[in-house]
Amino acid sequence: MRWMPRKGRVLAGGVLLAVAATPAFASPQTPSQAPGLTPQAAAPATPPAASTQDTAPRIPAAEARQALAKGEAVLVDVRPKAAYDASHAAGAISLPLSDLGSRAGELPKDKLVITYCT
Repeated sequence: MRWMPRKGRVLAGGVLLAVAATPAFASPQTPSQAPGLTPQAAAPATPPAASTQDTAPRIPAAEARQALAKGEAVLVDVRPKAAYDASHAAGAISLPLSDLGSRAGELPKDKLVITYCT
């Protein structure tokens, strides 16, 4: 065997380990190699659902005030009840976000629903 500098041997060993660890060079495991493990089909990739914060349209405060003044909108405070009780916008109704799914039927269908949480 030819003499190889120490630095070269370390580098060559690292390259061999890297190549051996890549999936293309690694041998596939079968149930006989790993008892108790069976291959499973990969789960279909589903994109993460967009949050309401990303999809809900936003309107300027002046537009919201105008719609409320004309009676075309309702203002909904979606904070917890305790926060609503401490203070809230004039005319706002309390409908905590945690209850929104079960109480959505209480909202008027013929008006713009404006929610706020701060």
